[in-house]
Amino acid sequence: MKSNIYMRKLANAFVIVTLMSAPTFSFAAASGDADKVAVKELSAVGKAMGLKLYDKDKADACVDGALQIRTTVHNVKPGGILKLELFSEKNFLKKEGKLRRIRVPAEQGPQLVCVNLPYPGEYAMVGYHDKDGDRRLKKSWKYTPKEPYGLSNNPKIKSLRLPKFSETGFNVPMEGVDIDIHLVDLSK
Repeated sequence: MKSNIYMRKLANAFVIVTLMSAPTFSFAAASGDADKVAVKELSAVGKAMGLKLYDKDKADACVDGALQIRTTVHNVKPGGILKLELFSEKNFLKKEGKLRRIRVPAEQGPQLVCVNLPYPGEYAMVGYHDKDGDRRLKKSWKYTPKEPYGLSNNPKIKSLRLPKFSETGFNVPMEGVDIDIHLVDLSK
């Protein structure tokens, strides 16, 4: 009886090892549905600049009078990625509260980035300059940003805490709004 248990465990282990060492492929691709397999492909801008930029993260075309946020980001240096995230009051600064994410190549000087909106209302914009283009915000041991960052309304955060929506939120009417974000570099 004990030998049957050991044989079953050995057979299960053999199956697991075989499955793990076999070449992996998508079931959809194997069954002929290759067009249903999602592949992350770099955008044309990403390929040209050697950055991890994808079409889903690109900015919208800027149009005066359109229902959009036209953000001018100041204190940007060339190289890397400029990332902006759009939030509403619900779940502000939490992953599940993010309404939209924009990633564009960082350029010298003030940089205009536009985001279309589905409806007018209260929003907040958060951004940072990912200098090395690794798609991650570097933080110090105190969890403060090591890369230049900024928030809508440019609040002065004096204590070690996350900003509040009441400090960064702004109203967007039907004709859209123009805002400025000044990036702050705490490492200087």
